[in-house]
Amino acid sequence: MDVYLVPISRDSFECYYEAADEEEPEPIEGQGFFGRIKARFQAQLREAEAARHQSAPEVPKTLLGKLHKRSLRWIAERIAEQRLLWHLRSADAATLYIATDLETVAAEAMMRVAMTRDADRHLKLLILHSLLLILAVPVALIPGPNVLGYLFTFTVVGHFLSWRGARHGVAGVRWEVKCSDELAALRSALAMEEPARHRTIREVANRLHLPRLATWVERMGAPTA
Repeated sequence: MDVYLVPISRDSFECYYEAADEEEPEPIEGQGFFGRIKARFQAQLREAEAARHQSAPEVPKTLLGKLHKRSLRWIAERIAEQRLLWHLRSADAATLYIATDLETVAAEAMMRVAMTRDADRHLKLLILHSLLLILAVPVALIPGPNVLGYLFTFTVVGHFLSWRGARHGVAGVRWEVKCSDELAALRSALAMEEPARHRTIREVANRLHLPRLATWVERMGAPTA
């Protein structure tokens, strides 16, 4: 898999991975309660992706329906954010692309620091959300728009997968580092004034064949418009 150490400011970098929309990670194995949690999580992935691709989505008429629809949008956003860590769980090797004006050793160290930070954060959130899911057990597995249980089911499994992926990314993946002129151009673009910055970031994203990269850079701190 290809991972990009993307500049979000002149001196700040974040790991970025863009998966195909239809890609799904394999979550956790289990029977009984955990088997039902797994099945519900996989169903949530499919439902959130289907809702995101609807050209003319149906407008809910009830409050619970509206809350459920809003939760689907939130889940779709979290899926995009956590796909990198989810897919790292099963990766044996990966390529880290870095800007040509970065030192290889320093760039790989930044990636590992970021992965370690993510592992610690997702572990803390996993513990918290697991406790909240236990409190929500009476509604978590009941069919229907039980928004509270629905969200905590997703966040528990999502944080578990992200924690496992971050740990594996640090200790289990064989990383190959490659330099990218496009990422160097992106780093230079962050110092430009508009509209040159907007145009350059979009051009870099197109050359890298990463259609969602420019929007991600914008959200992370380098506005493109």
